[in-house]
Amino acid sequence: MRIPILTAVAALSLAGTAAAQTPVSEEAVNRPVSVGVSILDAAGTTVDTLSCEWSTGGPGDDDRSCLRFQSDPQVAFGAIEDAGGVRAEQHTVFGAGEGDTNGDMAISYSKRADGTWLIRSRGRVDGKPMHFGRVCTADGQSCVRWDADGAKRAAKDVRAAASKLKKRR
Repeated sequence: MRIPILTAVAALSLAGTAAAQTPVSEEAVNRPVSVGVSILDAAGTTVDTLSCEWSTGGPGDDDRSCLRFQSDPQVAFGAIEDAGGVRAEQHTVFGAGEGDTNGDMAISYSKRADGTWLIRSRGRVDGKPMHFGRVCTADGQSCVRWDADGAKRAAKDVRAAASKLKKRR
């Protein structure tokens, strides 16, 4: 299952390796992208990192780990647990220049008390505030999306998504 997080969509649209129906524009392929992921333990100490950056020609083979991490919750949760972490902080910046789609997103992955995972994305895309995410089962097989519609606090939306996820189980 793929999470259509804005950054994942942006990064995957740059990859252009899938059998796409529509060709990826040259502008999209050459859009600069920077991804940094820190996996943290319960004390907040960094136990592992991922870092990727590209601008011309889209992501390379060495960027696959970042693409997999941000596009599939099973991969992300597995990487966090395998590293001995309990959460991860991701920072993605994409686009630059006049008229280009650009954004700066902070994405956190954290295990909740009930064993589910919360993926929270906050930032700006083309100057517009974004605050959205997903609540996922422990194995990442099922997720429910929530959107705070730019609001600073999303507790109510997260609770509603968690409730929907419980009903699915």
